[in-house]
Amino acid sequence: MDLRDRLTRGFVAGVIAAIATNIYGFTTYALDLNTLRYPDWIGIVIFNHAPPFTSFQVILATLVHLVFGGITGTIFVYLIPQVTSKNLLFKGWLFGFSVYLIIYSLDLLLHLEGLAVMPLKTTLSDFIGASIYGLVLAEVAKWLTNKLPVS
Repeated sequence: MDLRDRLTRGFVAGVIAAIATNIYGFTTYALDLNTLRYPDWIGIVIFNHAPPFTSFQVILATLVHLVFGGITGTIFVYLIPQVTSKNLLFKGWLFGFSVYLIIYSLDLLLHLEGLAVMPLKTTLSDFIGASIYGLVLAEVAKWLTNKLPVS
């Protein structure tokens, strides 16, 4: 895997950011600070029902969430040259927050089962998770870019 390739670099940065977000999400879920883990969001879409999910379904949804993180990371890395790389952490946070708002908006438009009423603690937790995703994404993308210039 050649990390000098922009698409690969964005995907890897996005997966790393999604891992960080999942660590945060599973921790806050275990501490009862939110009601949905990030794979639960994906699970509602791919399994077409609300949690609880089987262990296998959680594992599959987690893998799909990591791929989704990689895809959005790729989009971010391709956008950066269009808007310059100054203030990259702010741009990463803004990107993570934008993805969060888009996903919440899709839930509202599609009326997905299990997401109809969102408690404040979950909404706040998801906002923090989106911020973590965007900040980690920007930092990892910057680190990879500085370490391995684009070919």
